[in-house]
Amino acid sequence: MSLLIIALLLFLIVLGFKAPVLWLFAAALVYLLVRGRDHGSSKADTDSRDFGSDERGPGRAPKTYREYSDRRRRRERWDRRYRRKHPSSTSGGR
Repeated sequence: MSLLIIALLLFLIVLGFKAPVLWLFAAALVYLLVRGRDHGSSKADTDSRDFGSDERGPGRAPKTYREYSDRRRRRERWDRRYRRKHPSSTSGGR
């Protein structure tokens, strides 16, 4: 994916000699590319990133003990709710 972005960047730079406004697009593309690498994510990840919420994705480890305990508490609450609504699936028998 980054190879495609770099190719597009070079293409915009070459075309920028005829239309200098394309250099602005190339600079914006470089900015987005560098910003994405600094955050350790791609453009697709920034759309799904949670801004300001305490809830982290299912594959991410919590950074503090408070986040860990909140996550554990939510999970236990969900498990109790699920067992209450679906008693036959958790009892082991049919």
